[in-house]
Amino acid sequence: MIKVSEIDIDIDLSLFSRWLNSQRVLHRIAEENGFQVVWVEDINAEEPVRSALARYLSDKEFKEQLDNYSAQLTFSFQPKGAAFPRPTPQQAPMTMALICISVIVAFLTGFGEGGPILRSLMIVNPMASEISLLSSKLDMLVMTFAQFELWRVISPDFLHFSAAHLIFNMLMFWFLGGQIERSQGRLRFVALFLVCSIIPNIAQYLEAGPLFGGMSGVVYGLVGYCWLWSRVRPGELVFPPALMGISVVWLIIGYTPLTEALLIGRMANSAHLFGLLMGLLYAFIALSSHSRKGFGT
Repeated sequence: MIKVSEIDIDIDLSLFSRWLNSQRVLHRIAEENGFQVVWVEDINAEEPVRSALARYLSDKEFKEQLDNYSAQLTFSFQPKGAAFPRPTPQQAPMTMALICISVIVAFLTGFGEGGPILRSLMIVNPMASEISLLSSKLDMLVMTFAQFELWRVISPDFLHFSAAHLIFNMLMFWFLGGQIERSQGRLRFVALFLVCSIIPNIAQYLEAGPLFGGMSGVVYGLVGYCWLWSRVRPGELVFPPALMGISVVWLIIGYTPLTEALLIGRMANSAHLFGLLMGLLYAFIALSSHSRKGFGT
């Protein structure tokens, strides 16, 4: 959601909120740090609501008219699911583009069945040489960079090895990434994607070799980012609190033999762990920067 304004806690905004409902403006008014904070769902409503609120607080005649009107209303417009973000492809084009690439690559590679396309998208060419030792892995990675095959540090994100693997990752990626891109901008989202892609992919490769893929490392990064952001600046991003707990539990399970016993296969544990850490770190840095600049005040 988009922050509109901070208002003194003693001012009664209940009739103003009822008027917004009558105008079909999706919004929230929440108490935060001793203030009432007004949020709207649609970026197009931000300026009109800010202008109306400023007039409501400064123009006594307008306030009296609006209050009298709102007091006579007998309904409150509360559409189902209004609390959850529903970005459109136009509002989150990069998120949608990355999802489309993932789907196309999944079918081109036969969900990891093999072939030259799959090998060209792995972090290094697995057929090039023996890479069981850490030193040989590092040598292969340096050689990949020297050959300017820089896409390989990102392209494993688009490899998925089953339809369920693809669908789950894409749903989470859209839910978290879509709202980040819509509310915080394309540059912020792309930078977060790159950080939560490159470092986790390299960590996973150095730990277990090149035979891995999927967007789950990035998804863990988005989970970490949204969790910390929603705790420090509640209301700006929608994040179910239980999602962090589930993610951590699943991360721990990945380090046990349980996933292989359930025929799920080995998890990309380092990608998950470093994705989560990078998302938390990025959120911490961004929040600290905003705090120094007086962001949102």
